[in-house]
Amino acid sequence: MLKTSAAVDGIAVVIPSYNRKHLILDALESVASQRLLPDRVIVIDDGSVDETQQAVQEWAQCRAPGFDFQYIYQPNSGPGAARNRGIQEADGCNWIALLDSDDLWHPEHLFRLVGAIQEQPGAVAASNELEEKFYSVDGSLLSSRPYVFSPELTSGKIVGPEAFRFIGPLTQATMIRRDILLAAGGFNEHLKYAEDKLLFVLVSAMGPWCRVSGYPVTYRNFVRDSGEQHIGAKQLSDRPHQNSRLAYARLLDQGIGHLVQPNDKYHQGVDWALWKAWYRAGRHLEKTKHYKWAAGYYRKAASYRPLSKAIARCFLARLKFLWSSII
Repeated sequence: MLKTSAAVDGIAVVIPSYNRKHLILDALESVASQRLLPDRVIVIDDGSVDETQQAVQEWAQCRAPGFDFQYIYQPNSGPGAARNRGIQEADGCNWIALLDSDDLWHPEHLFRLVGAIQEQPGAVAASNELEEKFYSVDGSLLSSRPYVFSPELTSGKIVGPEAFRFIGPLTQATMIRRDILLAAGGFNEHLKYAEDKLLFVLVSAMGPWCRVSGYPVTYRNFVRDSGEQHIGAKQLSDRPHQNSRLAYARLLDQGIGHLVQPNDKYHQGVDWALWKAWYRAGRHLEKTKHYKWAAGYYRKAASYRPLSKAIARCFLARLKFLWSSII
């Protein structure tokens, strides 16, 4: 096994977990089997009530994995808070590699990310591709769905927030500079929707983001029937609340609204990201019959992309509001 090079000095792997005593051991094995080992692995147990602590600590003692290992228990606070705790604890490491406790890294994962970073001066982040796999209760593979980077993304032709028009944030396949994470404010601990996307869009406007193809991270989903409903261990957070779409739009605007007139190539797509956030929030408000508010959100979306469907939806929402006031 290799150790990290001086060019990418200090990699800490942060793994949040909640009631994953069986699955997390597979995740840890995938880290210990890396061609390039990290310097530290930090497991943040987000209030588990199963035997996660015992399983993880026994694994670390028996495996002697070749990196510093840290287990931290905290009251259940959600995935954003758990990841932030891990980032804070990773003092002395310059890079944070993110992994969920039920997912698996390809053995080449860290090696390829580090190689891409070394070839891109000033890189702020790097991601591998991802393959979502659906398993039955007995562990049989049912189907899979790849998330593949286009040549425009791997070549760096498309950069900044513009990249998220093509593929969303792949949190468990990503490594980000720790100072950049801290400068961006970390994961928002109050959002129940898209807290990872909010952070990643902010980070993407701060410099080069490397994307590597051919070594996908395995994203595991366990299903109970053909409808592919997730079962098994409870997720880190409750079902996302749709109202967080509204907060997401406001927070994103606060973070990158001043970059709409791009003076840096990594600001590509800032206007699109803001338009999309406000537009989706408007759609949610319209669907819940808050027509007056919806019109305001559509109007905000249209301010970033005037020649867009937001104008028509704003007009329609105003009509619905007026009609609902009459009847």
